[in-house]
Amino acid sequence: MTGIADWPRRAVRYHEGMEERLGIAVKRAMLAPERFAPGASGFSVPAVFRGAEGAAARQALIVLHGARRDCIEYADIATDAFGDRLGTLALAVPQFPIAADLAGVEDAARLARWPDRIWIEGGAAVAPAGLDAFSVLDALIGHFSDRTTYPLVSEIVIAGHSAGGQLAHRHAVLSPLGDAVRYVVANPASYVWFGPAAGPWKYGLAGRPAYGGALDDAAIEARYARRDVVYLLGRRDCDPEHRMLDRTPPALAQGPHRLARGRNYIAHLAARQGAALRHRLIEIEGVGHDPGALFAAAAARDAVLGAARNNQEEETR
Repeated sequence: MTGIADWPRRAVRYHEGMEERLGIAVKRAMLAPERFAPGASGFSVPAVFRGAEGAAARQALIVLHGARRDCIEYADIATDAFGDRLGTLALAVPQFPIAADLAGVEDAARLARWPDRIWIEGGAAVAPAGLDAFSVLDALIGHFSDRTTYPLVSEIVIAGHSAGGQLAHRHAVLSPLGDAVRYVVANPASYVWFGPAAGPWKYGLAGRPAYGGALDDAAIEARYARRDVVYLLGRRDCDPEHRMLDRTPPALAQGPHRLARGRNYIAHLAARQGAALRHRLIEIEGVGHDPGALFAAAAARDAVLGAARNNQEEETR
């Protein structure tokens, strides 16, 4: 990490309305209109579903919102970025509401809710007991893997930006289902590092959730290195004094800002895993902490759509 702290600061443009621009002082998020039941508890999570259904779907994309829990806005961002593929792309955007979001909502008693921001690290809901954010993602993977409903889906992608990128990344680290998924991790504020000095969960594996199962640290790291993970970093997401940047000691140990932290993390993995590492790092020129601009970039579209995009383009030639 030598020298990174001395990089010059740059002017950073932010997408109006995004969580990192306005912070998480916004007390209430607009709830998504649909409901998804991640288990048999009788509780649901709000969600947006768009695009292909049933046998029309060839690829499923699960998009994770930022800290403001702005599910509908992220659904619109994904629609803008990938709308030309919605004929064969099934899009799902789950929402992780807090209690304030449910005030006055007719079905609030049957909706899952989280303590503020704990969902970012895969944490447990306040209600129902036994549900955590990772389990919601597992249920969505199961939903799109159901051959009776989606017989032709050949690829599932989980893509998150900012806080959503953190959740996607940590799910990739711990989930037993992650081998069936491609992860697109965009502009997160921190990562799970490996090794004895990495720190506590969510910055390292110490004290990780029981969801992680019985694998030891070395096995979790080796499995993660083999998974299909793409990191998207905006080259202008490099403000070390950004008002919503995680500046706790374990986060600062990863680097002064998001761009540096992403670069440092991939270097950390490469040094430890060498040729076993399957991950890719893509930097998007001219983009800061802006999910709309980032996902609209050609390199980001390729990362998200992957083989499904290339196959469709071959079919149209």
